Amino acid sequence: MKKIILFLFCILFAQESYEGQITFDYNGTVDGSFTSIVQDSITTGFAYNQMGLDTSYFIMGSFTEQENSEYDLFFTVLQDTTFPVQPRTWEIPGQGDEEDPLSLETIVVLMPGMDSSFVAELIEFFTDTSNIGDSLDLTEILTEVFLELADDLYLGLAGELEITDVTDSTMVGNFYTTMIKPVFHIPPHIVMINNGEFNFDKVSLPDLSISKKPTNPKSISLYSAYPNPFNPTTTLRFNNDSGSNTNVLLQILDINGRWVENLVFGELKTGANKIQWHAGNQPSGIYFAVLQSGNMVQTTKLILIK
Repeated sequence: MKKIILFLFCILFAQESYEGQITFDYNGTVDGSFTSIVQDSITTGFAYNQMGLDTSYFIMGSFTEQENSEYDLFFTVLQDTTFPVQPRTWEIPGQGDEEDPLSLETIVVLMPGMDSSFVAELIEFFTDTSNIGDSLDLTEILTEVFLELADDLYLGLAGELEITDVTDSTMVGNFYTTMIKPVFHIPPHIVMINNGEFNFDKVSLPDLSISKKPTNPKSISLYSAYPNPFNPTTTLRFNNDSGSNTNVLLQILDINGRWVENLVFGELKTGANKIQWHAGNQPSGIYFAVLQSGNMVQTTKLILIK
C-alpha cells in the first residue's frame, strides 16, 4: 500500500509538476460527481511529466470528498509522451495488451467510495519524502495497485483523453471514458464519464538541488509532521546523526515557494529534535517544511485545514 501512495503523490520529485482541478460526473453501477476538493476549499489535483530512460510519462490524479467520510480517487498514466508534454489526443486504452493493463499506453483508474482511513494513510505518505528514492519503479507500483485494489477500482476500457493547450505556466484538457471493474461480476460493473475536464497551473517550487559533492551527507533527517492535516498546530521532528552540533535552517514555504517563516535558524543539537509550528495566522492550504544543513536539503509537506 505504501508504494501505491508514493506513486499517486510524489509530485515533488517530478521534472514538471502541476496543481489544479479535475472535474467530471460519472454514472452507471455507481453515480457521483468529482471536483478535486476536500474540506470545501483544499484543491487536491496534481499532474507531472516525468522523463524516463526509455519513455516519458504524464501522470495526473486527485481525490475528492463525498458524503459519509468517503472519498473518490482518480488517476491516469499516459506512457510514450514527449517531454515536456505537448497537446495531443490519447486513445483509451491505446496501444498494448488489454489482458495486461500495465502494458497499456493510457491507464485510467477511478476508485469511488474509499474510506477515510485510506485517505489518511495516503496523506501521511504523501507528506513523507524520506521513503521516495531512485528505486521508485512505476511498473512495480502499478502492479501493487491492481493486485491490492482490484475489488475497488474501475479501469478505462474505451474513450479519449486530450491535452488541448500547454503554456509555460498552464495546461488544460478534457476526456471521456467507459470504465469497467476488472474483477468478475454478472452483469459487469461499468461507469461512464462523458464530461471530464482538467485545468492545471505549473508548481514553482524552490530550488532544492544539492551540489555534486555534499560536505556532510545523511547527517540530518526530517520526518513527517504530526498531526497532518492539522489545525492550527503541528509538530515537526528531525534528527542530527552527524555526531556533532550542526547549523541548520528549518523554514516554512507556501505552495508557490514563497517564504512564510523560519522555525529554526542556528545550531541543532545532536540527536532527536522537535519543534511546533503554530499556523493560526495562516490560511488553509498546502505548505512545505524545508530543512537545510550545508549542502543537504530535505522537505516534508504540510496540509493546514481550518
